[in-house]
Amino acid sequence: MHPLTNHPVQSTLPKSDSPQAIASTESNGKAQDIPACLRQFPDSEEGPGRSLDNRQIASLTSCSVKTERKQPKVQFQENDLLLVYPCNSVDRGTPSLDLKINPEELKNNLYKRISEFLYEEWVENRRKSPPTQEEEKSLTDSILARLPAELTEFLNKDWSGKEWFAPDEYQALARFHSAIILLGSDDLEYLNGEKEKEFKQFFIKACLPLRAGWSEDEIELIEFWLNEELQNCQCYPDPQRMNEYIKTCHYGILKADCVTVCDECTFRVIENWKTYERFKVLMNQGEGLP
Repeated sequence: MHPLTNHPVQSTLPKSDSPQAIASTESNGKAQDIPACLRQFPDSEEGPGRSLDNRQIASLTSCSVKTERKQPKVQFQENDLLLVYPCNSVDRGTPSLDLKINPEELKNNLYKRISEFLYEEWVENRRKSPPTQEEEKSLTDSILARLPAELTEFLNKDWSGKEWFAPDEYQALARFHSAIILLGSDDLEYLNGEKEKEFKQFFIKACLPLRAGWSEDEIELIEFWLNEELQNCQCYPDPQRMNEYIKTCHYGILKADCVTVCDECTFRVIENWKTYERFKVLMNQGEGLP
């Protein structure tokens, strides 16, 4: 038995229904302006109408229904929540939700982070002897073998030549990361706001189960590993504040380019629902044209 697998985490997972979309917009931060080509349309008094299908969502751009963007692999529905990493990347100069990361290096660096973590434990007298290479390798292999299947697939896939990952591509990483660093089940009861309730349902269903089977020490080690690696992406200034940099947005809103990242309020994610509803009205009107 590994020295970091002594105290399994116990958590009770309440049942929840699938999260529903919230038809409201954030009032703080800088929201994205309505595109000029849409300003001529009055605000609709009707509801959202028929939901967009995946083909329609993929075809939307900020000012045009037609696009040459390739249709992504169908994985998410319009109202699904995505976890996103708002990054103020030095490579692009502006805030973005795309993540620059090398999955292969992320996986390979687990051994290095385990070595650093265990050595620090010894230096600070939290263990009696320095770690051995055999112990470090054994623990590394054990953790890699027990990572969620979707995350393992993400880390092992051949991403040759790819540097930037869109939110729908890095969800396996974001969900596991959130499960490790965000809320324990006891803290969820304090999420009572309308948008917080939606996140609470999502977190209980999609993230919290990913903590099952890990000891408290393993969770601390994995948190150290992921925080350090993502900090090296130059997206986050302080790994101790990593939980402040994981946000949410809806898949449909994101694919329609109706999301703004505000760089003046700790990378706040703003969903422009008014623009999105106008897109949906346009698409529904377009369906009736010859």
